[in-house]
Amino acid sequence: MGGNMKIYKFGGTSLGSASRIKKVADIIAGALHQDELVIVVSAIHRVTDLLFESATQACSGDSGYRSTLNELDHLHISIADELFSGSLLDDVTASIRAELSELNDIVQGVFLLRELSEKSLAFVLGFGERLSARMVSSYLQERDIAAFYLDARELIVTDTNYADARVDTHASGQQIRKRLLSLEGVPVVTGFIAAAPDGSSTTLGRGGSDYTASILGAALDALEIWIWTDVDGFFSADPKRVRDARILPYISYSEAMELSHAGARVLHPLAVQPAMKAGIPLLIKNSFNPAAKGTRIEGVTPLDFNRTLPVTGLSSINKVVLLNMSGSGMVGVPGIASRLFTCLARHRINIIFISQASSEQSITLAITPSQAAKAKKILEEVFRVEIEARQIDPLVTRRNLAMIAVVGNNMSGHPGVSAQLFETLGKNGINVIAVAQGANEMNISLVIDAHDEDKALNCIHESFFLSQRKVHLFIAGTGTIAKSLIGQISAHRLNLQQDNDLDVVVCGMANTRQILFDNNGIDLQNWESALLPRDEYQGIEGYLQLIREKNLHNTIFVDCTASAMVAEMYPDLLLANISVVTANKLGMAGSWPLYRRIRDAQRRSNARFLYETNVGAGLPIINTLNDLKNSGDKIFSIEGVLSGTLSFIFNELRKGGRFSEIVRRAKVAGYTEPDPRDDLSGADFARKFLILGRELGFTLEYSDVVCESLVPEEYRGEMSVTEFLDRLSGVDGWYAKLIEDAAREEMTIAYAGEIRDGKATIGVKKVPLASPIAGLSGSENMVVYTTERYRATPLVVRGPGAGGEVTAGGVFADILRVASYLV
Repeated sequence: MGGNMKIYKFGGTSLGSASRIKKVADIIAGALHQDELVIVVSAIHRVTDLLFESATQACSGDSGYRSTLNELDHLHISIADELFSGSLLDDVTASIRAELSELNDIVQGVFLLRELSEKSLAFVLGFGERLSARMVSSYLQERDIAAFYLDARELIVTDTNYADARVDTHASGQQIRKRLLSLEGVPVVTGFIAAAPDGSSTTLGRGGSDYTASILGAALDALEIWIWTDVDGFFSADPKRVRDARILPYISYSEAMELSHAGARVLHPLAVQPAMKAGIPLLIKNSFNPAAKGTRIEGVTPLDFNRTLPVTGLSSINKVVLLNMSGSGMVGVPGIASRLFTCLARHRINIIFISQASSEQSITLAITPSQAAKAKKILEEVFRVEIEARQIDPLVTRRNLAMIAVVGNNMSGHPGVSAQLFETLGKNGINVIAVAQGANEMNISLVIDAHDEDKALNCIHESFFLSQRKVHLFIAGTGTIAKSLIGQISAHRLNLQQDNDLDVVVCGMANTRQILFDNNGIDLQNWESALLPRDEYQGIEGYLQLIREKNLHNTIFVDCTASAMVAEMYPDLLLANISVVTANKLGMAGSWPLYRRIRDAQRRSNARFLYETNVGAGLPIINTLNDLKNSGDKIFSIEGVLSGTLSFIFNELRKGGRFSEIVRRAKVAGYTEPDPRDDLSGADFARKFLILGRELGFTLEYSDVVCESLVPEEYRGEMSVTEFLDRLSGVDGWYAKLIEDAAREEMTIAYAGEIRDGKATIGVKKVPLASPIAGLSGSENMVVYTTERYRATPLVVRGPGAGGEVTAGGVFADILRVASYLV
C-alpha cells in the first residue's frame, strides 16, 4: 500500500440498512479515485445490544434468547436480500448463517451452563463486526471494488482483560504492517474486536471501532483517519440537549480526548492517543451528510481559524455516583490516597473524577453506577480498621448525579472562566456538589444533580458561546394585562434580539381553566386559540409542577392575575430559584407573615423578585424609592394619589362638576370597576400605600392603614349599582361645600394619601393650590417624596397610573430588568 492511505471507519448507524450500506459504498468508491483506503466497520446498528441481550438471557435461563438470535438472523438476511442477488446472495447468506450457527452454539452453551464469563461475552459480542464486515466487503465486490474481509483478531494483540482489553501497541503494529503493507485491494476490517496472545477473542470496549481505526492508522502511517458517524462532527455541546450547539471545525487532540472522556459519544476516548502519537489528523464526518465539512482533530489549529472563545465545548455523563471517604483520621496521614487508588485499580474500577480539599479530610470520587456498590464494598474492606476505630467515617454514596466537563485549550491562563461558569450556575439555582480542575486549566469538571443536567448545559453554553441570551417566561393569567404584555413582547422581540442580544421566549401560559406550553416558545400571534383544557397540572400548584419539571434555564414567572392563591406561591418559586415579576398586589400587600416569607425567600435564593406595577402601574415608584434608600437618603414622608379612578373624579370635581355625575361618567368611560363602590372604598389605594409603608421598613398590616371610604355608610348595604348611583346625588352638596370652604383658604380638595412617622393615612384632604397634587389632570397618578436631599423641592413621580397597556409596559420593563441580571 502506498503513502496516500486513509483509514475510513463507519459506525453502526452508517450501516443500519441496505440503503445505508449502499451510501457507504458510494463514499468509498468516490474516495478510491484519489486515495488508498483501509475500511473499519462497526456492527450494524442495534446488533451489539441484541448480542448482549441474547447472552444475558441465556445466562439467566431465559429461552427467549432464541427469538433474540432469530431477530439477528432476520436483520442480516433481510439486508442481504436487498443488497445481493443470484449466486452472490447464496454465498453471502451461507457465510451469515455459518457465523450465526457458531454464535448459536456458543449462546446455547451459556444457556446450558448458566454461566457467562467475560471471555465468553467478548466472543459473543464480536459477532456483530464479523457479520457487518462480511456484508460490506461482499457488497464492495458486487460494486467491482477489490475488497476483502479481514478479521482484526489477526491484527490487534491485547491482554486478557476480555471486556475492555489493553492493546499491546508494539506487537499489534508488527502484525498490522505484516498483513497489510503488502496487500492489494481494500481490506474491510472488523472494528472493536482483537485477540489475546493465546488467540482468544477480546474487545476494546463499547465504541472501540474508533480505537481500531486509530491503531491501524498509526501502525500504517496513514495520511488521515476518517471517522464516519451520524452527526456532522464534534459539537460545542450535545445538540440533542442544547438546541444552539454549534459545529467545531477544528479541535486539538487534547480537547478531543477531554471531551470524549467526559461523555461526548462522537469518538471513543482512547481513539485519539495512537493518532496523536503518530501525528495523524482525525476527521469526524457524517455519512448521512458527506458534504458537511465535519471536525478536524490535530495538534495545531490552522492560522486562518482564529478561535477567541476560552471554552471549546461541553460534554456530560448523565449517570454518575459520588463516593465520599472522609474523617479526621485522614489528615496528614501519608498513604491513604495510595491505598485507595491502588485497590480500586486492582479491581479495575474506573474513576471518572477526583476531588480533594487541602484539609485532606475527604476524598471524593465519581464512578459509574454499575461499579458503585463494588467500589464501596472494596474500600470498606481495605479501610475496615480505620472505620472501626472511627478515624474514617462510614463511606457515603450519592446517586442521581451528572458530571459536566467544560473544556478548552484557551481556558489556560484566561482569568474569569470559573467566575463566569459558577455565576451562571448560581443565578439558575444549580447547586455544584463537587468540582475538579487540573493545573493545565483546560478542563473544569463539576458534579450536579442529574435533574439539572440539561438546564446546566444550556445556561453554560449560552453564557460562553452565544452573544444572544434567552429568558423563558411562564405567564399566569390571560386577561387584559397578559394580552397587552404578549402584544408588547411580540412587537419588540426582534428589536431586543438585534439591539440587546436578548431573546424573550414565552414558554407557558395558564389561567384557571386552560394551559399552553412549548419549550421552544409559544406562537405569540395565535396563543389564545392554542390554549388547551387543564386535564393535568391543575391549579397553580400544577402549573408550578410543570415549570419545575421543564427546569429551563433563565426562567421568569410572570403573575398577571389578581389571585391570592398565586401570590401565596411566591416563596416556593423564589426558593426554587425561579425569578418572579408580578402585577398582583396580593403578595406584597398580603398578610404580614406572607410578606415576611416572600422577603425571606428572596434573601435565601439567587432569584429576583420585582413588583414595580403593584404601586404605580408603569410609573417608577418602587425603583425610585429603592434608589433613594440605597443611596443613603433619609425619607421624611411620602404623599400622593395612587388611584387613576379617584384622581379623575377629584380632578373633574375641582373643575366644578357634581360628584355623582362624575362617578357615573367615570363608570361609562370604563375608569371604574363594574361596581364603582370598589374604587370609592379606597381599598386598592390602601394596598398600594401599605406596600410603600413596608418598603420604608414599617411593620404594617392592611388594617393599620387609615383609609377614608368615599361610599357613605348608608349606601354600603345590599343594593344594586343602579340604585347606588341614583342615591349618590345625596352627597353632591357636601362635596360642593367642601370645595367652596377650601377655596376661601386658597386651597382645594384631593383624595390623597400620606405616610409619615410610620403611619399611613388616606382620605379627602385640603391641599394648597400650589401643591403638585392640585395640578393633576385626567387619571394621572403621583407620588411626592420629601427627603433629606429633596426637602425644599420634593421629588415628584407623575404620570398615567392605570390601564392594561401601561401596566403591561411596567411588567415588561421588570422582565427586562430580571433578564439583565440573569444573562
